[in-house]
Amino acid sequence: MKHLKTALILLCIVALAAAGAACVLTKRTPAPETREVLSESVPPANALRVFEEVNGVGGSRFYIQSPKTDALQTVSVSRFGASPDASDNAEALNAAFAYCRDNPGTHLAFDKGVYSVCGPLLLEDVRDACIDGCGATILYDYGSSLLTLRRCECVQVRDLTFEWDWDKIPLSATARAVGVKGEKNTLDFVFDNPDYAREDMLYAVSQCDPETGTYGAKGTYIESYDGQNPEVVRQVTKIADDTIRVVHNGAWAHFAGNAYILRSTAYGGSLIDIYDRCRDITLDALNLYGGTGMGIIVGERTSHFILRDIFIGPDPDKAALHCTSLDADAVHISDSDGCFLIENCDFSRQGDDDVNINSGIGLIRSVSGRTVTFEADGSMNVDPGDAVLFRNTRFDLMDCTAVAESCGQTEDGLREVTFRDALPDGIKKGCFLFNRDNTGGNYVIRNNRFHEHRARSLLLQTSDGLVENNVFYKTTHNAIKIIMDINGVWHEGTGADNIVVRRNKFIECAVIGTEIIEVGTHLLDKSNHSHAFTNVRIEDNEFRDVCGNLMVVNNVNNFVFKNNTITLGSAFRSDLGKGRAYFLSDCVNVDLSGNTFTDAPRLSLVRVARSSSPIVWLRVNAAMLGKDGAK
Repeated sequence: MKHLKTALILLCIVALAAAGAACVLTKRTPAPETREVLSESVPPANALRVFEEVNGVGGSRFYIQSPKTDALQTVSVSRFGASPDASDNAEALNAAFAYCRDNPGTHLAFDKGVYSVCGPLLLEDVRDACIDGCGATILYDYGSSLLTLRRCECVQVRDLTFEWDWDKIPLSATARAVGVKGEKNTLDFVFDNPDYAREDMLYAVSQCDPETGTYGAKGTYIESYDGQNPEVVRQVTKIADDTIRVVHNGAWAHFAGNAYILRSTAYGGSLIDIYDRCRDITLDALNLYGGTGMGIIVGERTSHFILRDIFIGPDPDKAALHCTSLDADAVHISDSDGCFLIENCDFSRQGDDDVNINSGIGLIRSVSGRTVTFEADGSMNVDPGDAVLFRNTRFDLMDCTAVAESCGQTEDGLREVTFRDALPDGIKKGCFLFNRDNTGGNYVIRNNRFHEHRARSLLLQTSDGLVENNVFYKTTHNAIKIIMDINGVWHEGTGADNIVVRRNKFIECAVIGTEIIEVGTHLLDKSNHSHAFTNVRIEDNEFRDVCGNLMVVNNVNNFVFKNNTITLGSAFRSDLGKGRAYFLSDCVNVDLSGNTFTDAPRLSLVRVARSSSPIVWLRVNAAMLGKDGAK
């Protein structure tokens, strides 16, 4: 009887929607055309190099070269004065790296031990070299970028551990917030480890799971980055070995009664930067045990690189004391030339995303003749001679290309580009521009584990991506977010085509109640009405223990969610909308077929996708009610 009632409701809605939808059906938006697939040639033979073939989405193929270790000349870092007994090895290691620059074909080897470093390390113009840690550890407390690679080609860094010196500057601690009776706007933070009960541990305050002390409290989310703001935090006093008392302006009145991760810093210096047109770079078997900012940043036209067997998390031997790893993204890739592989990695406990892949985009503020002034962040770079593409105010791709003649910056901090030729009339304030020559596509992310971190696992904002055989566990926010995001602080994503997500496991993801997968645009906190994303396929995945929505999808032409298995489970409280998929009005050519809901009734509202578009609603629900292949 219940199923009959649900079916009748669906039939009534179908009948009401049919009349209004009929005319639209005759003008159905065609599926996007298939673009040319990348197919690189095999690299020429080189006595100092080997290469690896990477097969990506849609049959794409590219090659990444690495140094042939047994063909290199081995030199020890001790030759340059580096030693576990030295108080600061920065100068000695930089001398060793300079030797690699002057002597292509070097295998630079560490002796086992812990090397203290108190300053920046630079690999610049190095070619055909292996930096081999041989199991050594670099212990550092340097707050800016630690290791930078610039203009390097065919370089491998392997078997090396980077560990933050917690004895000098603790990065984080777990604590419970307790209201103080009779004291308005006053909180006591009682630390689990009294050694970290310091007055400077309030830069960021994030609610955590009280049982595990990891990011991600189930179904709730309290956070503040105002700990250093005197208008919010009026006074901080240590009142006991394990307790600090905070007087605030009322903004933290709802914090009491919960467990938190407190941090002393966030978004500080990165650990490894790969910049300035590096090519054929391999990071292999590295441990990144902590840092004040991001783990690995790749940008400035860098291409053809591998991140393999990298562990980002607290030192396993000290995990009971160190509740976090990095204070920002594990890996941030922007303004790159793409062609990369991330595999067999384990990323956890960091203060932001696991992997953020994007290319910068500019929001045009004014046009004067051949000169465009625009707003952008550091990920949007244009050099003279670069070809620039444009999107209109609706974010539709415009049929024009302009070549940059000169680039600069205005007095008020905006960017400007003067082009060689006159610009079409349609390019005006509110349009967008991006560099055609570095859109960061062609990548494979496979066999990794992403878990228990503060934000999203994968932000996929460039084209031609394959994500397969990964495990996503207990992410705080989305496991996968395919977006274009402009909010006045960052300007990321130019639209993306041809992304495949297959054979992955999503377990207890988006624990605060956000959707596991989100696709859409965020233009100054608003969604627009373009098809910024095309040809997105999510298939043969397993979703277990769902907290909130399964998906929220917008701005896609040709979206396929097929042959997935969804088990709602009992890890989170039951909710009427648990496991739903929402498709908004800017989706066309949607296919939801062949999916299995193991513990939801066949006609349950859980299985009926919601949409603001009657066309999408009819097609999607026809498929979900058993007409496989309906679109």
